[in-house]
Amino acid sequence: MEQLTQMIAKYSPEPEFLLLIIFLFSLGKSVIFISSLLPPASVTLMLGIVAGKSMLPDVHVWAAITLGALLGSVLSFHCGTLFCRRGSLKRLPIRFQTPLHRAQTALQKKGMPLLFMSRFLAVMRYTVPLVAGIIALPLKQVYCASALSAGIWALGLMLVSRVF
Repeated sequence: MEQLTQMIAKYSPEPEFLLLIIFLFSLGKSVIFISSLLPPASVTLMLGIVAGKSMLPDVHVWAAITLGALLGSVLSFHCGTLFCRRGSLKRLPIRFQTPLHRAQTALQKKGMPLLFMSRFLAVMRYTVPLVAGIIALPLKQVYCASALSAGIWALGLMLVSRVF
């Protein structure tokens, strides 16, 4: 984290490069496997937002975060569908299949609210879209919930960054 702060301060990246960094962190925090390798989302994204305050229009920062988060959720969803298509579910031990069936029931009953709320909870941000893909939730439902939650999440991060 400190290294990233120093890099931004030392090199004063071009606005386009800073937007790319913000987009990539937002994307990475929404994709399973990548997210665990990155520092906390709020910290990394706040750093980018604060660093770009003077040189980036708010609309561009919001769009970079929103598009990154949306693309990350969509990738997690499609990883789940790929996992399901390969028949990997049948090879899972019974102890993993039971929670999956419970998640399937919950997502089928309350798909949109659960997909929306998962954006705001760290691990759920990428696991709920993954499970939605595994259980073949309707594509339109996943895309709509992911887009709406990504936009509001980006706005929330930007509002909090105003404090800094």
